[in-house]
Amino acid sequence: MAEAETVLNTKVDAPPAEQRPARRPRKLADIIASQFAALRTYHRAVLDTESIDAVHKMRVTTRRLQASLDLLAREMKVRKHKKRLRGWRRRLSTVRNLDVFLEMLEKEAESRGRTRREQLELVKSILLERRVQRSAKVKRFLQDINIDAIAIGLGLSTPAITEIPDASPAIDDARDEAPELESPAATMIIDEQSVAGYAAERLDQRLVEFQALAAQSHPTNDPSELHQLRIAAKRVRYLLEIVSDMGYGDASRALTWLRTLQDRIGDWHDLEALEEEIIGIVASREFMKENLSESGRMLQAAAHLQKKKDKLVSRLFPVRVPQHLSLTSQRIARALRRQSVSDRTPPPRNS
Repeated sequence: MAEAETVLNTKVDAPPAEQRPARRPRKLADIIASQFAALRTYHRAVLDTESIDAVHKMRVTTRRLQASLDLLAREMKVRKHKKRLRGWRRRLSTVRNLDVFLEMLEKEAESRGRTRREQLELVKSILLERRVQRSAKVKRFLQDINIDAIAIGLGLSTPAITEIPDASPAIDDARDEAPELESPAATMIIDEQSVAGYAAERLDQRLVEFQALAAQSHPTNDPSELHQLRIAAKRVRYLLEIVSDMGYGDASRALTWLRTLQDRIGDWHDLEALEEEIIGIVASREFMKENLSESGRMLQAAAHLQKKKDKLVSRLFPVRVPQHLSLTSQRIARALRRQSVSDRTPPPRNS
């Protein structure tokens, strides 16, 4: 948490260009192909292992793929595909949330006295049971989805699933892994100039939306307000990631700041969601009647979470958007517009 606060409130310098590994610019079709390869692999991992890591990676990949498909809006009909990806992610989130809750409770229990540990252990036992039930339900749902149907609809072939060596550690940036996968053949035909022009417009739009929400932000515990700010930050971040991969400029400094802001709001959101989960359990008349004394201890645990939320809010606001985010976005948007009116290929990164 202290590290995140430092990044948000101090100047963040990206590593010198010569220290950053060069990435070969990729066409959007190739990026989408590699994202599908990752999605299919993580989907299989969720079905085979039901692991926390697999659930997380599949969720992240659906979000990145959705952002990529958004850039094809002028080329083909993608709304139904984006809606399907969003639906899959929401199902996975019902499991992911419980995984996060259990991890938070474990950390809290380790740092508290006996009384607090007893309060948290009671909540943990209930959520563990729910995790098993929800995981089974989501697994049945995922067994019936057809990822290949979307890929084929976009004009991609579908090779066999490729296993990822040592896939257990959490991956902060899934796009670093994507090129290592066996990707579907990018047979889809995309007008790169048209995509570049639309990406420039989209980047301008996403940045303005985020800046407006950040400027209006104020210390609040309103979940809807914080959620909208976080979503706006994600939209700018994932779009910058894509166009950077396409070779239109380095955005590592801006991406670091956006990722840290997302994490900060995400920490608050997880506490809010866990608090709601506890209150929802205790609010059941049947549960409270059968567990009257336990209900009181659970509410005490929820009160403690509320105090932690207030501390996070005090660190989050005011949200000061660094100038380099706007400058980076404008620079990349200009490069995209130049490409949209020329016949040359995208310039190499850091050129």
